[in-house]
Amino acid sequence: MWSLITAIIVLVILLLLIRNLYGEDLRQYDSADLSATFYRPTPSYKYPQALELIESIKEPISFIKPSKYLYALRKNIDRLGDVELDCEIIPVLTSFQGHRIMGEWVLNKKSDVNKRLLYIHGGGFAVGSPKSHRVVTERLARELGVTVFAVSYDMIPDGKRVKGIQDCRYAYQWLLANNPNNPQVCHRIYVAGDSAGGNLTLALIGWLKQQEIRQVDAAIAICPCIDSTFSYGSLSYNAKTDFLLHPFLGKFHHFPQFILLLWVAILFRMNPRDPQVSPIFANLSGLPPILIQTSDTEMMVDDSRRYTNKARSQGSNVRLQTWSNMLHVWHLFDLEEADEAYIEIGKFVAQCEYELEKEAG
Repeated sequence: MWSLITAIIVLVILLLLIRNLYGEDLRQYDSADLSATFYRPTPSYKYPQALELIESIKEPISFIKPSKYLYALRKNIDRLGDVELDCEIIPVLTSFQGHRIMGEWVLNKKSDVNKRLLYIHGGGFAVGSPKSHRVVTERLARELGVTVFAVSYDMIPDGKRVKGIQDCRYAYQWLLANNPNNPQVCHRIYVAGDSAGGNLTLALIGWLKQQEIRQVDAAIAICPCIDSTFSYGSLSYNAKTDFLLHPFLGKFHHFPQFILLLWVAILFRMNPRDPQVSPIFANLSGLPPILIQTSDTEMMVDDSRRYTNKARSQGSNVRLQTWSNMLHVWHLFDLEEADEAYIEIGKFVAQCEYELEKEAG
């Protein structure tokens, strides 16, 4: 009898804990208009080469022991940075308020040290690095005329998710006051990130809104992962068309949501609905201008649509651009669609600067 009562009590507690992991119902922010902003019936001619590059990263480690797989994958993904780029790379290892700052400066000949951009790389919070994303950071430095600082943050499972969040916060504050040459307050400050880095980007600006710290002048989120409760539909209906994420997330949509919630809670050691890990559950009013770029065939596209619609409903200026039939974070590859995306980022930042100058009189 007592064992039955104990089992019932444990079950009730477990159900209450699982219920606490669910966020608000976001279906009201689903988009009615699903047409792509940049539409092509088929991808540009170099698309097969991008797919081959992805396969070359995965193939050599397909038979490695599970315990060594993640570290081999990190090493292979870093090979994306083994390209000749027209930029200067300066490694950084310093501290700010007793907190270690690691990463690298990426400077182009056009880079203005008084205009700085914090770049937060993607990789599922587990892989990727400033090196793996040099194609992106070099292009942003060149197109925007900014000095880029690509931060190296703590990654799971050997690191803590909350530590990675803090790394980005401290890196931003350090960047406000330092350029590659000496301590100096910047004139313009931006933040950008892709995928997991897009999540950290949106979480950072949400946190800054509550602090007595200068807010960014604009934010760019590339194919961001925003809702860690996985409540959006594209996780399922785009599973077969997302050639980059499908090998890693393709099986997830078969699991009940409560299983995914428990998995995230254990892996992150944080509640999946916490705005620190799911920025969409924050109050999205009063944010700086945001540009979100995504593909209509990737698993996370509904994430971006919902965030855009919720933020707009609360008065924030968010611009959403979608490309048809593109890879998740296609900005990493030599594609015409990537050129289009960088041009749009340049236009967005130029417009933000124009508005700021106009306000300053």
